[in-house]
This record gives sequence, C-alpha cells and structure tokens, in this order.
Amino acid sequence: MARVISFVVLILATSILLALFYQVVSVFLLPLFLAAVTVLMLRPLHLYVVRWCNNRRYVGAVLMTVAVLLAVLVPVLTVAMIAGYEAIELVNKLDTDSMRGQLNRARYSLGLDYPFVAECRFIESSLGELRADAANGAAARGNAAALVHIADEFRRMNENAMLNSRADLQPGVERLQAALTKAADSSPGTLAYQQWIENSAHNFHDYRNQMLGGVWRVPLKEMANPTSADVQRISGQFLAITPGGIASLSGATSVALAKVTFGLLIFVMALFFWFADGPEIVKAIMVLSPLEDKYEQQLLTEFQMLVRAVVAGSIASATTQAVLSGVGFWFAGMQSIFLLMALTALLAMVPFVGASLVWIPASLWLAFGEGNMTAGVALAIYGMLVISTVDNVIRPWIIMERASLHPLAGLLGVLGGVQTLGPFGVFIGPIVVAFLQTMLTLLHREFSGDENEAVIATQARTEI
Repeated sequence: MARVISFVVLILATSILLALFYQVVSVFLLPLFLAAVTVLMLRPLHLYVVRWCNNRRYVGAVLMTVAVLLAVLVPVLTVAMIAGYEAIELVNKLDTDSMRGQLNRARYSLGLDYPFVAECRFIESSLGELRADAANGAAARGNAAALVHIADEFRRMNENAMLNSRADLQPGVERLQAALTKAADSSPGTLAYQQWIENSAHNFHDYRNQMLGGVWRVPLKEMANPTSADVQRISGQFLAITPGGIASLSGATSVALAKVTFGLLIFVMALFFWFADGPEIVKAIMVLSPLEDKYEQQLLTEFQMLVRAVVAGSIASATTQAVLSGVGFWFAGMQSIFLLMALTALLAMVPFVGASLVWIPASLWLAFGEGNMTAGVALAIYGMLVISTVDNVIRPWIIMERASLHPLAGLLGVLGGVQTLGPFGVFIGPIVVAFLQTMLTLLHREFSGDENEAVIATQARTEI
C-alpha cells in the first residue's frame, strides 16, 4: 500500500513539475525546435566538418553555427531589409497623382469606372436620411430644402452629355424627378409624403443600377471606388488587429523587435548545443522516455525523414519560385522586385495557391494598371507554365512521396501552423500533422498486434 501511495505521489509531483517546466520554457520551444530542425537538415554536412576538425565536436559546432548565420540568416535579413525599403517606397507612392492615374486607368480598363460617383453618393445618402425621417410616420419633420437640393443635383448630373445622350436612362430620369416633385408638394408626416420619399429612393436605386450597367456590376464598382470614409475604416480595422493598435504601434514594434532578437539569441545558442551535443541529448531523452526502444527508434527515424522532406521541399519550392518570379518580374518591367520575390517566397509555402497570389495581381496590374497588355499576358503565361508548375513538381516529389503526406493534410498543416505559430508554422504545421499520422499508425499496429510491419515500412521508406 505504501508503495502505491509513493508511486501516486511521485506521478502527481512529476506532473506538476512538468507543467511548471512547460510554463518556464514555453517561450523557448519555437527557437529550440527550429534549431533542432536546422541541425537535422545539416547533419551530413556537420559530420563531415567534425571529421575535418579531427573529431573535435565543439570546434565543428562553432564552425557550423557561424556557417548557418552567414549562409542563411544574413541573406534572409538582407533581402528582408531591401523588401521592407521597397514596401515603404511603394506606400509613399500611393499618394502621388501618377498612382491615382494608374488606378483610374485600371478601373476603366476593367470596366469598373464609376461615373459621377460623388453626385450619386450625395443623392443616395441624402435620400437615405429623408427616408429614415419619413419612416417615423406622423412624427416625420421633412426637409423641403433638401428635396430641392437633391433635384437640382440630379438635374445638373443629367445635363452632362454622357448621360443626356443615353435614351435608356430618360424614363428613369422622368420618374425620379416626378417623385421628388410629389414629395416636395406633400406635407411631412403624411402617408403620401412617406410613400413619395420611398418612391424617390427606389427610383434612384433603379436609375443608378441601369446607369452602371446592371445590378451585378454595382457592388464591383462600389468596391473599386471606395470613399474616403471607407479607406479610413479599412485602415482603422487593419491597425486594430495589429498588436496594441494605433496608440501603441511604436511600443508594439519595439516589443516585437525585442522578442525577435531574444528568439534569435536562443536559436543561435540552441543551434550550437544541438550541433555539439545533439546525439547525447537525444539519448538522454530516449532513456527518460517510457516508450519501448523499437518505437523510439522508429519515431526518431520517422521524425528525421519528415523534417528533411517537409523543410527541404518547402524551402526548395519557395526559393525556386521566388527566383523564377524575380526573373519574370524583371523582364516584365515591374518595380519593387525584391518585395515581390519576398512575398512569392512566403506565399509559395502554402500548397495549391502559393505564388499565384503574387503573379496574378502583378499581371493584372501590368495589363490594366499600366496599360501594358503584352507584358501582363506574358507574365501570366510565364507564371502559369513556369512559376506555379515548379511547385507542382518539387513539392510532391520531396514532401508527398518521401513523407507520405496527403496534399490536403499538408494544406491544413500549413494554414493551421501559420495561424497558431506565425510564419514558422509554415514548416512546423506539416511536420506536426505528418508526425501525428505516424504516431496513429504505430498505435494502430500496436493494437492490431503487427509489430514487424512498422519496422519494415520504416526501412522501406528510408531506402527511397
């Protein structure tokens, strides 16, 4: 009995300490995991460097850590800085007249121009206010001057040659003018006044839809021609989802920079110790693990295979697509090439859509924004046949075959990983999904009693 009590107390104490340990090291888990993934990817090169250093593992660990910093972090940070500078330049150009002219040209080329947008929104908002007041029934106060201003603005708008020449709009013009006149002649607070205000609003709605080319085109033109209030609202919503909002934007940036710096420091330290003492750390974990040795070895082998397949496939595909897209953007005459390449590399991590989220808008901008239809069409063809095709070759070959990961599972892993862990979730998400798949497979084989199937499967996949 005493032995059972001691065992229960030991389990409880261990569980409490594990929970506290997780709280302490949770902030370090991501840098530690990324360091372990980096070491696994570079394991063959690390063994060669250690042999070159006469088996002095700490010297080899130092050389490998410095090599990773110089070969990976420095280029990535350099490209990120250039892309950030180009992003700032692009934002500064958004307020120039040339950018407005390009946007107007793009709207016109796509058939999303909104003629007399200010006048239409003035009349629509004014009728909306009168309609809300008329809805009060007998308590409606009315505004005769407002009706006169609406009628005058509508008349001036229709005196324009572009609208005056359209015979299909004239019946709508007459109906709206008649409704406004009847509303002005009716006493506020009466049923007739309410009905004529409603009639005026409906007539203008029908007139606007016909002027803009049909009901289905109106929402598109509204979105393509946002008001200043819409822009401010969207900007406010964007800033609201950033840490701290507008008031603490600089403070949040400082905190984020501090976290990145601290995480980078932990990553470098973990990278060195994983290179130097990685096998000893793994052996210590395996000794403490309650799993049988055969399962530990299978999981370790599977984890190495998954990491190399997922990370190598994602990086190879993203880098190749970024370089190819950069070539295409340069020949097409695009600006901010490094920014577009960085966006391509990031979005290329997402299966199925990936780089198309960059080259498709770029092609549309060239064709309709800058009026260069030849370059836009050429870039679209190049993106479809070359940039996106590369992803369909590299990713399935490396990830799907060697890691036996279904494309849908890979997509869910990427999207869920990004939502949970941020940008690094692009790599970690698919690894977690594939590793869970392996764990469930081993559990199924344990319950089914087939103990040799896992070893045979693992050996067969290792030989691929």
